[in-house]
Amino acid sequence: MRIHDTLTRKTVELVPREPGRITMYVCGVTPYASAHVGHARTAVVYDLLKRYLRHAGYVVTHVSNYTDIDDKIIRRAQEQGIAPLDLSARYIGEYLEDMAALNVLPPDITPRVSESIQDIIDLIGRIVANGYAYVSSDGVYFSVRKFSCYGRLSGRSVDEMRSGARVEVNEAKEDPLDFALWKLAKPGEISWDSPWGKGRPGWHIECSAMSLRHLGAGFDIHGGGEDLIFPHHENEIAQSEAALGGQQFVRYWMHSGMVNMGGEKMSKSLGNVMTVRELLEQYPGQVVRLYLLQTSYEKPLKFNISGFGQAFTTYERMAEFEAFLQELGQVSHEGLEPEFESTCSSFLGEFDASLADNLNTSRALASVYEFMTRVRRTASERLLGGSEASRALEVFRSALWVLGLDQTNDYMGHKSSLLAGKQHALMAVAAEVGVAADDHNSTSDLLDTIVMKRRVAREAGQYDVADQIRERLRGVGIALEDGVDGVRYRIHG
Repeated sequence: MRIHDTLTRKTVELVPREPGRITMYVCGVTPYASAHVGHARTAVVYDLLKRYLRHAGYVVTHVSNYTDIDDKIIRRAQEQGIAPLDLSARYIGEYLEDMAALNVLPPDITPRVSESIQDIIDLIGRIVANGYAYVSSDGVYFSVRKFSCYGRLSGRSVDEMRSGARVEVNEAKEDPLDFALWKLAKPGEISWDSPWGKGRPGWHIECSAMSLRHLGAGFDIHGGGEDLIFPHHENEIAQSEAALGGQQFVRYWMHSGMVNMGGEKMSKSLGNVMTVRELLEQYPGQVVRLYLLQTSYEKPLKFNISGFGQAFTTYERMAEFEAFLQELGQVSHEGLEPEFESTCSSFLGEFDASLADNLNTSRALASVYEFMTRVRRTASERLLGGSEASRALEVFRSALWVLGLDQTNDYMGHKSSLLAGKQHALMAVAAEVGVAADDHNSTSDLLDTIVMKRRVAREAGQYDVADQIRERLRGVGIALEDGVDGVRYRIHG
């Protein structure tokens, strides 16, 4: 596999520390509010990476943390009159539900800052002992200028950073560039004992301590959003390698692009967010996931709600294609034509090669769509045998699992269940728009008949009738979407 390494600014071959095994750390969320689409994109990108690596035969150990104590959590908890760790625990639970809806596999290890204090203290102690940090009036600071390689990840010089807007001014520092490893507690704040006084960790030291604790020095991949390159990941490298005596901290650095809304990155601090929960009220999790995968992980993603309609249509095609293959798999003919096997093998090879090329999801998805088209075309020309349908289903499901889009059966079942619950409402709509219906009609057949009535009205130029039918269906929670290949519908509970 080839990945883009932020440190070297090159696309390089992924050579793991230990053959056949990949160790990966991804910076997790700071749970002081509901997760937004930017968080979802980061989680989906690295979930895809993990799935592909496992599909390719690697044993993957994936660690992702929760920063369950920091300034924002403390402030929000004070506003709500609850304990900081209670606030973060609530939002961690909500985040887990959101990620499950997006079919994100749980990390293997999920350390929390509040449970890693001793590891953090021990790491700070090593940095101080090695001469890279000093004790000040309000805590312990890392001395940036003592680390000669500082700036190599972000490509910035120390002098440029000194004049940058992100440098915090603090008279307790020896240099404005220095950053906190340990913050002495203010009155009323949550704190832990340390050799330097009661306090809590600085933000950057947390990930160094947790990643080294669970993966060891020189682990394979460190990932996160590109907004973490500076200062967070830059500081992680400096403090970690200072503690390790110059030993390599991480082999490869990967960064996913931001989700932009209104020309700015989506951010809770900026207030320009759409939460995952708000989006899931409108679209199934698999549709949201597909939307996030359509753009290369390194590029910014311009958030556009209208794009979810197309993703919805595409995912329905995938679900219907899988159901089509399942049904064909029941036929008795067992022959597997060499040409059809070649179609299946070529698809899987192209799909794998696309993701091995720095997670090229747009090319991988294109191969999925082409495979669906080729199999449908073959099935229109001749009867596919049961073994052929089963083989196509095998490779198709393999690809869907890697993409995390493998919940098609759950989706179709949920859709059928929602539709069945609307039978009486649909019968009322049918009566209003002049469609004959009785209790013996299946709900699906009844909806198809109503949709056909609308189609006939549109073709006859009776647009007021067609619009009336659309609005009546919308009133009972069924949204029609016209496309080049016909009408599809979305069902709301």
